[in-house]
Amino acid sequence: MGRQAEQTTIARPVIQAGIGLHSGETCVVSLLPAESDAGIAFAIGRRVIPARADYVVDTQRGTTLGKGAARVGCVEHLMAALYGMQIDAVRVEVEGPELPACDGSAAEWVKALRKAGLVRLGAKRDVRRLRRAVWAADGATWAMAGPGGDGLSLAVGVEFQNTIAGKQALWLRVSRRSFARDLAPARTFALEGELEALRNRGLAKGGSAENAFAVGTDRYSGPLRFEDEVVRHKALDVLGDLALCGRRFRGHV
Repeated sequence: MGRQAEQTTIARPVIQAGIGLHSGETCVVSLLPAESDAGIAFAIGRRVIPARADYVVDTQRGTTLGKGAARVGCVEHLMAALYGMQIDAVRVEVEGPELPACDGSAAEWVKALRKAGLVRLGAKRDVRRLRRAVWAADGATWAMAGPGGDGLSLAVGVEFQNTIAGKQALWLRVSRRSFARDLAPARTFALEGELEALRNRGLAKGGSAENAFAVGTDRYSGPLRFEDEVVRHKALDVLGDLALCGRRFRGHV
């Protein structure tokens, strides 16, 4: 992998602020450089939560990390951006219950990371190669990962019956360029028929046309960035959750 095998962090701090998708509250995030082997960690006050699957406490319409009484929601878009832009070590200081929704995609995180710049840390990046296939399922939803390739490839398919989205599929080999161009701009969405139920559950309080779009039976609520934006956003979420493995790996998912 050449120079890419070296761990990286950001060169300077950057701040991102905005409305939280579910809470509707103003949320502020500071991205700070970190040392080699520090990984990604979220700091809420004095409590630090490693960005690893062991600390996932909720997956209701977003991925929430927690440790003790500390919680931080909707981490998947930033995690996807850090993985996609090949950044290994960052301290994420959070004010608010979740990360800002930004425009509903990871594009603004990519912009912030590019503004911060990249620094190599002189330590070897932990990259693992999958040796065998693994499988997990939950109802009609399933995922499989297996060995192959020099990097990470995603194949994602969705089916939303009785909606304009219908069936969509995407295959992508993840690189800095492909992530920034093909996944990062894809926005959050919700089915029109579930919006009221989401709000009744105390979710999507900050949702608007500025950070999401709705999928109806025969129309979308507004113009799309991609014809298949629905599956691209699901692939973005998948990458963000895979990043919680705490290391990079080579294989097909």
